[in-house]
Amino acid sequence: MIREPKNQSANDLAQFELVEQVFLGSAGTLADRVDGFPKFASRQAIAKFLARYEIFKKVLPVNGSIVECGVLHGAGLLTFAKLSAIFEPANHVRKVIGFDTFEGFPSVHERDTSGGTSSHFARGGLTGSPLEDVQRAVELFDANRPIAHIPKVELVRGDLCVTAPEYLRANPHLVVSLLYLDVDLYEPTKAALETFVPRMPKGAVIVFDELNAKMFPGETVAVDEVLGLKNLRIERFPSDSYLSYCVL
Repeated sequence: MIREPKNQSANDLAQFELVEQVFLGSAGTLADRVDGFPKFASRQAIAKFLARYEIFKKVLPVNGSIVECGVLHGAGLLTFAKLSAIFEPANHVRKVIGFDTFEGFPSVHERDTSGGTSSHFARGGLTGSPLEDVQRAVELFDANRPIAHIPKVELVRGDLCVTAPEYLRANPHLVVSLLYLDVDLYEPTKAALETFVPRMPKGAVIVFDELNAKMFPGETVAVDEVLGLKNLRIERFPSDSYLSYCVL
């Protein structure tokens, strides 16, 4: 979940601080507290988790891997990986592939800043967790899943405009059942759509995290240029104000 200073109220900031106090002061081991995540997680975070669960159910019968563009701290990536391990433990051909610079925005196009209101528009903006941090979370996931000797999660570091076409050239077998767009910016969103949509069968799902968001107009511009908004039936979940999706 993106925290945008321009949109945070005093109550929001106080709640963020209180979460840390309650979590650090809570009884039980650290593992107990992590497993009891609803005790501490915000309603927005749980709503996002439930939305991802509903999205995953839509692609469960669709062949293909899950491609997440924009990993940030790894919560979405590992949500999809764990849902796959729970609901289709034998499906070792469905990979969960995360693309990120792991160093924040590589650059910002004028189509983002023209009309965009985010405070994060700068090189290095919205830097999430380091690659090594997310990789450790993947190793933790691998310690508790079926068919763990076959890799499930792949992390691809670098500018998506370069790494996405490189990945496809190296993996010509790739079929994509779910494309999750959360890079916020015009250029990588457009590159992701141009690279991966041709590899998506009917019934596959594209998820948009910043469509119709004034903070990050580049996503909407890229979607309209590549796919045409009028060609899409865009749906959403009432519990999450940002996430929307279309079924091909």
